[in-house]
Amino acid sequence: MANILDYIRWRGDLTFAQDELNEVDSLILSELSYLNFQGIAQTAEGLSLKEAAARYFEEERDKQINTGDLQKPEYFTMLSLLAESRRFSDIVLSGYVQRLEEEANLQFSAVICRLLPGVCYAAYRGTDDTLLGWKEDFLMSALDTVPSQEEALRYFKRALEENPGCRWYLGGHSKGGNLAVYAAVNAGQRAQRRVLRVFNHDGPGFREQVLASAAWQAMQERICTTVPQASIVGMLLEHGENYTVVRSSEKGAMQHDGLSWEVCGPRFVHLGEVNRKSRIADRTIRKVLGELDDAQRRQFTEALFEVLEANRNRTLTDIRTDGFRAVRAMIKTYDNLDQEAKRALQSVAAKLLSEGFQSIRQERAEQRSRNKERAGDAAETGGEI
Repeated sequence: MANILDYIRWRGDLTFAQDELNEVDSLILSELSYLNFQGIAQTAEGLSLKEAAARYFEEERDKQINTGDLQKPEYFTMLSLLAESRRFSDIVLSGYVQRLEEEANLQFSAVICRLLPGVCYAAYRGTDDTLLGWKEDFLMSALDTVPSQEEALRYFKRALEENPGCRWYLGGHSKGGNLAVYAAVNAGQRAQRRVLRVFNHDGPGFREQVLASAAWQAMQERICTTVPQASIVGMLLEHGENYTVVRSSEKGAMQHDGLSWEVCGPRFVHLGEVNRKSRIADRTIRKVLGELDDAQRRQFTEALFEVLEANRNRTLTDIRTDGFRAVRAMIKTYDNLDQEAKRALQSVAAKLLSEGFQSIRQERAEQRSRNKERAGDAAETGGEI
């Protein structure tokens, strides 16, 4: 089945003036934000995507490994295809920023894509390979706002000032989708009138008090959320808006990868609902979080990442590369934790395990009930349903 790379090849001859931005275009621009355009697209004036791609490959950035970057070969293929396409090559990239600040628990990156004169897309990067980025994701369940959300709002407000009269799409994949929604919701009424749509591609939701705000209600109908059928990240926290389930060619948690989402024409392949594994994970996490207050959630997060960052690990790649040495260092760090931190980790781990088994049993019971209902309907209609 086709994916976003096939879409670029197929639809690349249509400009945005001929056919407006759709959900697949939005995911492509969201994935584009994972590339490192530091020193290339940082000015407010910007340069075309074609020019940016030429500099990217001239500097051999596709062969460089930078801490935290997601180095997927498919991203470089995507950049080449975009630069060659009529639809994307003339997009102007500007305002690229990348910030990684350990003391502030901040991982943030974004880029502005001017699609047409007067129409822009603010693309927010999702969680990258850094442990700092993942820690910030965990803290979303314990804090009203996290540093990257505040930075996303400042970034959008600055972009509004630098692009007067421009109408806006905002979007992102994973945490980037959450940041896009946060920025649009909190930018103020005047700014909201300039927002066309906001795209959250398998990003976390929000705490309940956010969804109850008037600012959220004003944006709700313009928020487009897509999740794969085995979504875990995108089902976290609360979503006040409806979400669309899309088919992925991957299995389990790997479906979070937007490159695996299946495309048919100018949209994703839509499904009716998330699958059994996603429902089990969602039910388990909601139940466990519901039993923890904010202080307990934060304590668990701090203890977990103190262990993960053992041996000076800064990225998930560090842990995978170090292998057994990394595991040994994490065990040693765990042994040296104070008793309160150990209890926090042990308690949440036990809750997750217990509630996971309970969720599996509940899902099986509900499935049996659904099967009985279908069998009854079939019997009543002589097998035709």
